[in-house]
Amino acid sequence: MTLPLTAAPKTERVRSGLTSKYTLPVALLAVVALIVWRGWQASRPAQLPGTPASVEAVEAQWGIRIQHIGVSADGGLIDFRFVVIDPDKAAPLLSVENRPRLYVEASGALVDSLMHPPHSHEPTPGQSHFLLYHNTGGAIQRGASVSVVIGEMRLEGVIAK
Repeated sequence: MTLPLTAAPKTERVRSGLTSKYTLPVALLAVVALIVWRGWQASRPAQLPGTPASVEAVEAQWGIRIQHIGVSADGGLIDFRFVVIDPDKAAPLLSVENRPRLYVEASGALVDSLMHPPHSHEPTPGQSHFLLYHNTGGAIQRGASVSVVIGEMRLEGVIAK
């Protein structure tokens, strides 16, 4: 005696129907969520090192007044200029190890490769100094907001010229 062929049990039919019915919408939802998340991550401000500080705090701690961050040499160099207020406090900045580090606030890109070592002579009050950095990949553009990190201090919102 042969048994007649019957359709698959109802539970299997329901399961296979759910799979095909919801697979595409769930996959599309996952792709959209991923795109939105990546866009949100890209739009978030970069997490920069150091503690935010005022111009006055940087002057008190490091004995300098930042004058200028300029894009020069057709975008290949960054000219960082400052005036010495207190020579004893400013002296450590004239070594490669303690050089200020420049961060693009929007992207978090770091510019800290010096074109040449800092000047070796003693700073005097009122004296202007400059450091030239390689602007690798054109990280800093004119008009960009730059954070200057010196030690554990971060001066934000310096506009590159």
